[in-house]
Amino acid sequence: MFVNYFQDLFKLFCDSFKFSFKNFKKIMPYTWAMIILQIVGYMGILFSFLSFESGLYDVLNILKLIFSSILYLCGLFFMFKKIFSFLSDEFDCNNFSFLKTFKALLVLALFNLIPLLVFALGILTSKFFPDLTIVLQRIVNIFSIVFYFSLSFSIAEIARQKRNLFLSVFNSIKIFFKNFPYSLPLMIMVYIIAFALKFLILTICIYLFLVLKLTSLIQVVSFFDSILSVLSIYFFATLYLGVQVGIIRKTEEK
Repeated sequence: MFVNYFQDLFKLFCDSFKFSFKNFKKIMPYTWAMIILQIVGYMGILFSFLSFESGLYDVLNILKLIFSSILYLCGLFFMFKKIFSFLSDEFDCNNFSFLKTFKALLVLALFNLIPLLVFALGILTSKFFPDLTIVLQRIVNIFSIVFYFSLSFSIAEIARQKRNLFLSVFNSIKIFFKNFPYSLPLMIMVYIIAFALKFLILTICIYLFLVLKLTSLIQVVSFFDSILSVLSIYFFATLYLGVQVGIIRKTEEK
């Protein structure tokens, strides 16, 4: 029994890598370009806010903030448009339009706000029950981790266009828990690889900052790390998507 389980798990992981290398050229160069746009936009937003904190509310800084925000949002939107369209083709579905992409991002944003609401509720509850603060913090942290992991298949499930967007996300959560013995370890492996890639990229950037002696940039490495953490899962997006496709097809075979 355990031998069969580990054989299936290993096969799914290997198939995900095969899927990632097979489709690498189709999606990764474009995805990396959109990630660079998002990082540049994010850094522009960051520097604008740093200027505002220094009292520099001139027109140039305001225009820089607007342009950087547009750059960041465009990078985010077109990255997901490419991913949704790619997965739609993979599942032999209709083309994923710009409007569908916009709606999908709104729905995903709403679901991603749930841990923030739980966090706010935890803070409010701790004010009435201060002795439970540490326990509440742990509950909120565990909930957030489990919740974000449970959304791991939402992108592929939305791209399949089998249900409306909200039901697609709910069904992705069902798929995650239905295949829990496979979905959790596979996603943990993917996140470990993503973290390793993020660490490598951040190390290179810090080295470049030191070589160029741009001390002002060194001070914002922690902010740079925050956006890399958000985007790290997409540095090797085809592997992340390969796991989703593999698990969903395994579910359909049952």
